[in-house]
Amino acid sequence: MNTQTSSKGNPGMALVAAIAGVLSFTVLPFLSARVMTAVLEGAAVKIPASGNPLIATAPRIVIAFFPVWGGLSIAAGIALLLVAWAIYKGEAWARPAAVGLLAIPSITGAYYSGPVMFFGKSALPIFIIVALLGLVPYFTILLWGKASAGEKTAKFFVFLLLGVTAAWSFSNGGSSLRMFWARPEYYPLNASNTGFIMGVPVIWTGVLATIASIPLFAARTRAGWRLAVVGVGIILMGNLMLFVTHTGTKEFVIGMIMAVVSLTLLFIPAIGRKLVEAKA
Repeated sequence: MNTQTSSKGNPGMALVAAIAGVLSFTVLPFLSARVMTAVLEGAAVKIPASGNPLIATAPRIVIAFFPVWGGLSIAAGIALLLVAWAIYKGEAWARPAAVGLLAIPSITGAYYSGPVMFFGKSALPIFIIVALLGLVPYFTILLWGKASAGEKTAKFFVFLLLGVTAAWSFSNGGSSLRMFWARPEYYPLNASNTGFIMGVPVIWTGVLATIASIPLFAARTRAGWRLAVVGVGIILMGNLMLFVTHTGTKEFVIGMIMAVVSLTLLFIPAIGRKLVEAKA
C-alpha cells in the first residue's frame, strides 16, 4: 500500500478531524460530566422508589465507567490533532487512524444512552450532542471521497454495526457487574454467579478486539477484517455465556442478535468482504 494518498480532499478531511479533536477535549468533557451528574441524581431518586435490588449498585458502574469513556474521548481528541496534520500532508495511514480515533467518542455516546434513558432523561439533549460529536465526523471521514453508492452504503452499515455492537456489549458487561455486586452472597459459585464472573471478561475482550479492528478495517486490510470477525465472534460468545446463565435478561439476547447481524454483514461477499483490498 502506498504511503501517500492523493492530496485532493485532504484539507477538508484534515479540518473535520481537527475540529472533532478540539471538541473532544474541550466541549465533550463538560457535557459528559453533566450527563453523569444527571444520571446519578436520577438514580438517587429512582433506585429507592423502585425497590429493585439489582439496580442498587448502578451508581458504582456509572462512577467507574463514565469517566473511563470520557477520558478515552479526550485522549482520542488530542491524538486527532496530530492525525489531522498527517491527513493534510496526504499520509495514507492517517485517514483510517482518524476513523479509529473517532470511534471512541462515537461509542462513548452510544454507551451513555442506556443509563441516560433509564435514570437521567433530562440529559437526553446533552447525550445526543455527545453522540453527534463522534458520529458526524466518524462517518464524514469514513465515507469521504468517490465510491459507488452501494459501497458507501455497505461501509456505513458495517461500521455502524461494529460500533453499536461494541457499545451495547460493553454495557452488558457493566450491567452484569451491577447485578453481580447487588447480590448479598457471591458464594457458592453456582451457574449464575460463574456466568457473570467469566462472561464479563470474555465479552469485554471481544469489545476491545472489535474497537481495535475499526482503523485496520477502515484501511481495507485483511487483518482488520479478520480482527473484526474475531472480536464480534468473542462478543457473541460472551453474550451467549451471560444469556445461558441468565435467560431472563433480554439485553443479552439483543447483544447476540447484534453480533450475528454484524458477522453476517462481514461475511457477505458484496458487503463486508468487498471492503477489503485484494492485495491486503
